[in-house]
Amino acid sequence: MLLKELSRLLLIDVGISREISACVVSLAAAGGSEMLFKPLNHSILEACNSDRLTVRKVGLETLLNTINTVGEDYLGMLPESLPALGELLEDDDEEVVALARECVQAAEELSGEDLGEYLG
Repeated sequence: MLLKELSRLLLIDVGISREISACVVSLAAAGGSEMLFKPLNHSILEACNSDRLTVRKVGLETLLNTINTVGEDYLGMLPESLPALGELLEDDDEEVVALARECVQAAEELSGEDLGEYLG
């Protein structure tokens, strides 16, 4: 229930989205099972794909902070995340593209491989 509420707030309330983002990253860092982490990652990706530019940016910042905070435990989420990042690399907004590139670079550093072929 908490995860659903955090996800909803991340998507609709830009005024507090940075605070919600920090909560989401902390929740991801707390660890636990993939049962928690997978829906959390899905919610972050939903924010990244929002029609609202500000929500996309906060979603990408959340994704980047999650990748950097969780580290190697994030590798299992790459199959779901890379296609979304591939789309975001083609966004009309330069800041979104730059944030997406940072996410890809962070993922490449974790995986130790070039992920370009998986970006769609």
